Amino acid sequence: MKMIFLSAIAILLIVNLDAFSQSPRKYYHISNGWTDLNVSGKIAGKFSWQIENQHRREDMQGDYNSSTITGNPYNNLNQHVFRPYIHFQLNPNVRFSLMPLGWIGSNRFKEGQPAAFFSELRITPQVILTQNFGRLRMDHKFRYEFRWIGKDVSVDDKSFLYSGDFSDATFKERFRYQLKAVLPINHAKMDDKTLYVQAYDEVFINIGKNVSNINMFDQNRAMIGLGYKFNRFLAVEAGYLQQTIYRFNNSTKDNVDINNVLQLNLAVSNFEQIFRKKQ
Repeated sequence: MKMIFLSAIAILLIVNLDAFSQSPRKYYHISNGWTDLNVSGKIAGKFSWQIENQHRREDMQGDYNSSTITGNPYNNLNQHVFRPYIHFQLNPNVRFSLMPLGWIGSNRFKEGQPAAFFSELRITPQVILTQNFGRLRMDHKFRYEFRWIGKDVSVDDKSFLYSGDFSDATFKERFRYQLKAVLPINHAKMDDKTLYVQAYDEVFINIGKNVSNINMFDQNRAMIGLGYKFNRFLAVEAGYLQQTIYRFNNSTKDNVDINNVLQLNLAVSNFEQIFRKKQ
């Protein structure tokens, strides 16, 4: 496990240094507000389930026109992310997961307003390896995404869960690695009424024969924040996330989005026990 930790640090450093070392580039800073509802519960034995419902909103909308800035990071819906998971906890340090079918709906923008909409279907296997150093917990998350990206449709054609047109979908693959640290502050362990600090860095690598060298490194996310665990059922989290997206899709192939994100999370655990009567 020590070798995994050291190798992970090396991967993050190499990828990030390579991504940031190339210049000159055009950086576009965009304010975002992300809210996440995460509900999980037990199935049986070592199996459990999880549903994540995330809304991502932003201010300036992708056309990089400063006149569209409102000062409100929740101004327009950028993405709606719906991800269900099935987990298998092999032991306290190893968890295997599968997202059998996730859905992501995204807006495209022009002059600060939604101009088109497209959906994505995603299948994702995942492994999380956990290390404990005293009260500090380190998670290594390895995720591989099989992605089917639908065609653009009119924003007026969106139905409940926004639907989508997959008649001529584009298939892509992406690998993600996240190194996350969680440290309880007022207790030695994550007991009830625990205040904790967390931080992570995650790299995204596009994979496949149709991926050009310039688009291989997709994005990086770095987050730091605080959380409070009320009890075994409820926790809230707030943090700052910087999402760096290496688009390189303008005429000079040098545009990079820097999304400054206020992230608010609500986690509901042991859902099947919440309404169970006490014996």
